[in-house]
Amino acid sequence: MAYSAGTKLGPYEIVAPIGAGGMGEVYRAHDSRLQRDVAIKVSGQQFSDRFEREARAIAALNHSNICQVYDIGPNYLVMELVDGAPLAGPLPLDVALRHAVQIADALSAAHAKGITHRDLKPANILVTSSGIKLLDFGLALLTRNGGDCERAADLTAAIGMTEAGTILGTAAYMSPEQAEAKPADARSDIFSFGVVFYEMLSGRRAFSGDTAIATMAAIVRDEPKPLDVPAEVARVVARCLRKSPAERFQTAAELRVALAASTLSKPEETSSSIAVLPFANLSADRENEYFSDGLAEEILNALSQVAGLNVAARTSSFSFKGKAIEIGEIAARLNVSNVLQGSVRRAANRVRVTVQLVDARNGFQIWSERYDRQMEDIFEVQDEIASAIAERLKVTLSSVVKPSTRNLEAYELYLKGRYYWHQRTPAAVRLAIQCFEQTIQLDAQYALAYAGLADCYAILRVYGWVSAEDGRPPAQAAMTRAMALAPELSEVNFSRAFFAFYFEREWREAGPHFRNAIAINPRSSIAEAYYGLFLATDGREEEALAHSTRACQMDPLSAPIHGFSTVTFFSLGRFDLSERAARQALELQPDYTLGLWVRGLALSGLGRHEEAIESLERTVTLSRAPVFLGALGLVYARAGRLEDAIRLLREMEDRGGRGEYIPAFAPLAICVGQGDVPAIRRMLSQALAETTPPFSLRASAGPFLDAFRSDPEIDRLLFGFYGR
Repeated sequence: MAYSAGTKLGPYEIVAPIGAGGMGEVYRAHDSRLQRDVAIKVSGQQFSDRFEREARAIAALNHSNICQVYDIGPNYLVMELVDGAPLAGPLPLDVALRHAVQIADALSAAHAKGITHRDLKPANILVTSSGIKLLDFGLALLTRNGGDCERAADLTAAIGMTEAGTILGTAAYMSPEQAEAKPADARSDIFSFGVVFYEMLSGRRAFSGDTAIATMAAIVRDEPKPLDVPAEVARVVARCLRKSPAERFQTAAELRVALAASTLSKPEETSSSIAVLPFANLSADRENEYFSDGLAEEILNALSQVAGLNVAARTSSFSFKGKAIEIGEIAARLNVSNVLQGSVRRAANRVRVTVQLVDARNGFQIWSERYDRQMEDIFEVQDEIASAIAERLKVTLSSVVKPSTRNLEAYELYLKGRYYWHQRTPAAVRLAIQCFEQTIQLDAQYALAYAGLADCYAILRVYGWVSAEDGRPPAQAAMTRAMALAPELSEVNFSRAFFAFYFEREWREAGPHFRNAIAINPRSSIAEAYYGLFLATDGREEEALAHSTRACQMDPLSAPIHGFSTVTFFSLGRFDLSERAARQALELQPDYTLGLWVRGLALSGLGRHEEAIESLERTVTLSRAPVFLGALGLVYARAGRLEDAIRLLREMEDRGGRGEYIPAFAPLAICVGQGDVPAIRRMLSQALAETTPPFSLRASAGPFLDAFRSDPEIDRLLFGFYGR
């Protein structure tokens, strides 16, 4: 039945028709109560059950890329009025990727609520001024307890009810299992997404036929023609379009990560790409290694600010330190064409720096130089090397990087502090604190030294190596001073974010500062990685996965960067991804405690308890820090070894009784493993009183602790940490 302008449907007045489809007619209408225009989908009474299902499906969602439902009537559905045009191709690659990411985000949100769309096609995807809007959950499949509550066979009836001219369109975007009337789950949407994405990129359909039946046969039987797009993008499309659901991306979240990765595909090798290897220390004093490392890092930092020059990240370049590997292999693994290597020899107040720039494609030396100078000239040496490299690679070094200090002794102490900071053990971090404090005594205007000092206390706090009472005041003083001196520096903004994330009750204030740090230095893998950790703590899974993936791509040979991703995945309950990232970190750096620690927790989440125990027992062998004892006790308890778990609890109690600071989140982890609800309440309350960083909870027991939120007191306490 068609409705004319002025017709009333409850409180809504029809204004004009918008369109029609197999599941009903759509009108623009006016809501006199709220004084806004809406979209109303009207159908015959026979479709009321389906409309009710659509209403429930969309009402369960709250996502910027999904059309919102407002109301439901006897035979109509009231929705957000979206001003946009249906998706169409071909599109420029960057536009297609941007749209694809938003569609994947919307599907991920729907799937997380147990909703499969089952009718994903360009007509149901509108492009608006603010982005993509996913429409029409009229064929949505609702699931209960993780399983289908109905089969896809009723799609056949839906096809028969589609208006002339749209049958083929609907059929063209089905998955093979839909076409064969087999059960369809969220992976069916991923296939349909692949078909839509293919059309966005090429302007043609992936599968076609003269009739709906012929089209469905092509979907089941044929492969689409190859796409003329970058290989990384083509691989994403091809995986979406696998005939078997088991061979596709298994979740929209996984698809979203792959799309993010494809937008960050490795640049083609050009003459404007370089890796700076750690300089060899040829000094008689082996302790000068901090200086040779620091000099190489300073040159790397200067080159990183050159527009048009791709510079391999520090941790990936420095992963080759002390290893006898051919230059060509190093360049291939870092995807660069040029490698800078050098050596440093110090004697009294003299320094000799020898550098050579090698074209890794043919092994030829492009340029070499030896600098014999006084130590006071070391800043000029850095500038000369950076300028010479820029000239040889035909890129523009607009200006030399302004040194953060002209005090040579302060500079050396800062390099030493940074050298210890990178080691990230409690003893090394405390040595870094001493170096940064001595640096500040020599140069009270040295902003980077203040930032480094604040970061040291933040690391000690989040691992539970220092209490908030002891760590917060010096961290806040150092961070505040750094911000006052150099708010334009990426490192200083990162330090501000670090402080908020680990010390502030309003920890979400860290977000803008992490974003500032990344905006100032888009090549900072550590800022990307920690922003991923922040987003995971905030429950923003898609964004967290994207930033963690970006960090690993920027710094692929860095054990710490992969380690941070391990924690991100674990805190989101993605145990499979966490265990995989941990293995990558451990391949790069065996006995890396962060990798061993979180891998053990992830393995426990996967039910692989013996492997989990083995990994965490190795961690505790390397360090009996309370955080590691808590993790081992948790997996002992989950594996049924309760006496071993209790033994570790008693050890922490004894150590606490002797005056050692034991953070509440360490024994809390064991209580979670035991399932001891009263003890969980007690330790959570203590952790809240200690202003424990929410991230510490996520990293030590988060997904396992979430299972107890059905207890009102535990839920209330966790709300005190997360605000949700």
